[in-house]
Amino acid sequence: MLGTVFHWIYCLKPVLLIFLLAGFTVAFAFVYHKNQHRKYCKPVIGMLLLGAITVILAATLLNRTERGEGLAPSWIPFASYIKVMQGENPELLRSCFMNVALFYPAGLLGTVLLPRKWHSVLRILLTGLIFLLMSTGIEFAQYIFVLGYPEVDNIIHNALGAVIGGVCGNMITSTKARTS
Repeated sequence: MLGTVFHWIYCLKPVLLIFLLAGFTVAFAFVYHKNQHRKYCKPVIGMLLLGAITVILAATLLNRTERGEGLAPSWIPFASYIKVMQGENPELLRSCFMNVALFYPAGLLGTVLLPRKWHSVLRILLTGLIFLLMSTGIEFAQYIFVLGYPEVDNIIHNALGAVIGGVCGNMITSTKARTS
């Protein structure tokens, strides 16, 4: 069942997925601004972040059926784009986009959890670094346990998704909710 859900999401048109992520962001911003001063706000965001991390681990490690046996990992940055430009596999672009989208919610939630008194660039970079390390660990685990095809492009795109989410999370925490 979990594989079916991941397959359904993977098959969505990228524009639709962008709208879904934007909708999630707007809904989160609205709820955050209504509840940011309540004592349960940060623990709830922490649980949402834990859920996002669980989804990431399920999609990248637990839901893998293909085996990358005999395939050496790709350590060349942006090799996916080179392959697409050479006409090899245009589906690689979707894979790159999905890696960005997968880590976006974690970046958004992670940045919101960091102290607001910290400089916004520090919060965004720290969030990006944390999820860069997590992504590196996932790719290493895929390599060790022969799950899929580990590549540095995944790490780059995962970290990019976390940073984009971090920028959006920073925008949410730095704007005041309008009261009417």
